[in-house]
Amino acid sequence: MFGQSHSHRVWRMMSALIDARPEWADQETFEADREKMLQHGTSIGMSVEELMRITDPDVILGLWTAAVVKEVEE
Repeated sequence: MFGQSHSHRVWRMMSALIDARPEWADQETFEADREKMLQHGTSIGMSVEELMRITDPDVILGLWTAAVVKEVEE
């Protein structure tokens, strides 16, 4: 009726991300990789605000993949 709570949506998103990348269960690992995703996103013209609003695990994983590919190519 009122929709999902914000914390439940975050929990579902993180659960999906950890299923896809189990190493992200470690907060330090996730935070380091999150920083890479933020740097990549801003390098392609996205604002930090736009990046922080992403809640779709598939979009986040796509951003991660693009950041890794860019890192490997450099």
